[in-house]
Amino acid sequence: MHIPDGYLDIYLVLTMYLLSATVVALSIFRTKTLSQKFGIVAAAIFVAQMLNWPIPGGTSAHFVGGSLAAILLGPYAGCVAMSVVLIVQCLVFNDGGITALGANIWNMAVVNVFVGYFVYKSFEKYGKELAAFLAGWLGITLAAIFAGLEIGLSANFIYGVFITVPIMAVWHAALGVIEGIITAAVLRAVYPSISTEVSKISKKSLLAIILMILVSPIFAYSAELVGYTEPLEKAAENLGLEENPLYSGVLPDYVVPNLDPYLSVLISATLGTFIVFGLGYILNARTNRKNA
Repeated sequence: MHIPDGYLDIYLVLTMYLLSATVVALSIFRTKTLSQKFGIVAAAIFVAQMLNWPIPGGTSAHFVGGSLAAILLGPYAGCVAMSVVLIVQCLVFNDGGITALGANIWNMAVVNVFVGYFVYKSFEKYGKELAAFLAGWLGITLAAIFAGLEIGLSANFIYGVFITVPIMAVWHAALGVIEGIITAAVLRAVYPSISTEVSKISKKSLLAIILMILVSPIFAYSAELVGYTEPLEKAAENLGLEENPLYSGVLPDYVVPNLDPYLSVLISATLGTFIVFGLGYILNARTNRKNA
């Protein structure tokens, strides 16, 4: 769902940057304190997004995690956590175009997070797992619909929203089932600790992140079987969209130059996780110091 450079015209680029910056700034202001869970949740979502699995139809998918971040951290801290993940993905690994960063933050850190939180709270009385499943499913589906709107409204593309929105919605409504299942499963695994004020980083969380890092090359191999193509890329291929990269990142596409590609994935997963966790730690320290 990471929109690359070249899809959005300058007016949409500026509009989405302004909208996203406003909501993220508000979220930072409304987040009075951050628990130690903030960095670990952000880091876990980063590495989880690297685990692409092939699906029928010649494409691959990965967990996004906006709804899960909202459930575990609350909507404001969840928005900030997802924004950190997306900024690192863009600036370090060129995962999502720098011109489309505002749109990607809006879709995955704003729409996905706040819709997911609202859905979860609305259905929580019927069961936490059911609420988490619906939050994951609807959150990612609506985020995809917004991506379709942005692409369809762009002057860079000849087709309108009546074509782009259905394509994005159909793909991600189906994949949203997997997103919902994972969201519910993770919630079940960590509950009831999140219902209390427990803020310590558990050994299980760290082990889960380490395990995801270690298996990332296996998922890279499986995704390579379908050429790493994701639903947005598949839709873009069908609609005739072309990328126009303006910034290549430090390790573009999670590849270390002149190194085995699977070892590159392992190194990128480790580096990215440390960067995201480190930024989360800094934000946690600054926020708590400001409100001490």
